[in-house]
Amino acid sequence: MIAERTYSKPFWVLLLIWGVLDLLCAMCCEIHADEAYYRLYGQFLSWGYFDHPPMVGLMTALSASLIPATSLILKNLSVRLVTVLLHMATVYVVWKTINLKSPISNLKFILLSASLPMFCAYGFMTTPDAPLLFFASLFYYAYRRFTDEHSWSMAVLLGLSMAGMMYSKYMAVLVIGFAVLGNWRLLRDGKAWTAVGLAAALMIPHLWWQYANHFPSITYHLVSRSTAYEPLYSLEFFPNQWAVFNPVVWGLMIWVSVRQWRNEDPYRRSLAITILGFQLFFFLSAFRGHVEPHWTMVTSIPAILLLMDEPIVDRKGLRIALGVCVGLVLVARLVLMLNILPARTGLANKQPFYAHLHEEAQGRPVVFDGSFQHASLYRFYYDDEAVLVRSANDRYTQFDLLHLERALIGKPACVRRKGQVYLTDHLTEEDLYE
Repeated sequence: MIAERTYSKPFWVLLLIWGVLDLLCAMCCEIHADEAYYRLYGQFLSWGYFDHPPMVGLMTALSASLIPATSLILKNLSVRLVTVLLHMATVYVVWKTINLKSPISNLKFILLSASLPMFCAYGFMTTPDAPLLFFASLFYYAYRRFTDEHSWSMAVLLGLSMAGMMYSKYMAVLVIGFAVLGNWRLLRDGKAWTAVGLAAALMIPHLWWQYANHFPSITYHLVSRSTAYEPLYSLEFFPNQWAVFNPVVWGLMIWVSVRQWRNEDPYRRSLAITILGFQLFFFLSAFRGHVEPHWTMVTSIPAILLLMDEPIVDRKGLRIALGVCVGLVLVARLVLMLNILPARTGLANKQPFYAHLHEEAQGRPVVFDGSFQHASLYRFYYDDEAVLVRSANDRYTQFDLLHLERALIGKPACVRRKGQVYLTDHLTEEDLYE
């Protein structure tokens, strides 16, 4: 059994501060192009989307229903509110999973968690990683309780959390697979198979959507994303991981995982194997294309859970190093809130470009070519109709499934093609697909 926790005031105070900071970042940090794209998901709710499962679309839809977008700050929050709430719940569930032995452990937990750059970033940025983190925290909470109690209630929670992870991001299959790899006895456990059956049943609507749409997500992730190998893909992998976890935590979690992957406790063994497995899987994936740094970020949860029980983290030098990392994360938050980064970073100063285009459009719908970012951001800033027409060399997106451009044929429109803008009073198919 998990021992009784010390529910001390310091944790709740620190969690409240963390939540307020996330809320401020959610309101003040400029929206990212991907977030604007996921807002489109929420405007056309479905059981699936071209790039991802539907959870992130549901989150943006719920945020929009709760927050009136009467100003830019509130419009930001209308995309991110559920993310902020979900992240506070994630921190709480991870804390609840750990056997805290003293009030000082609460401070240690916050110090370790708040030093992880991407874990903090997904406390206010709405992407599929935000719900993945939450359901992963539920999964590890249920898994720890299940290994201790072997109860039906925890089996049900395991099934619900697995379904939640799969509805958030497809890489959830790795989280589940590596957990089983650390505990083969689950394959002979009827209650564990019941959890799998429950998760599979809950996934039926999404699987049907994939079938009805000719499996676009599977084709995209397993086939279309493959590119010719470049040495840079391998060389940048580990520096990118240091940026995701910070070098201190990354080094600690790899060192501890190497020591613990054969631990007799199946729970700790699964945590270690998950961390090492993700690192190895995506390092090898770099040989078939670019690996985004944040694809391993879900292992922040097992990293925190594993390191909290390690005495080495209590050393003064490491605590100072973690404190420095927390300070750097706070500085990064401040920089993002001040919106002082160059526009080319994609993190600030994007609106002037769309303001100028909005003037040129003279109230007409805008047809974009190229990438989904322009159309998504224009829709976010001005709530005007904006569509994307894919060029031959551009990848498919959700716009290709929606076919929003068809409703504009025969109507006045503004077309932005290859950086040039022109107006038409009668949009034709030639204007769209030339």
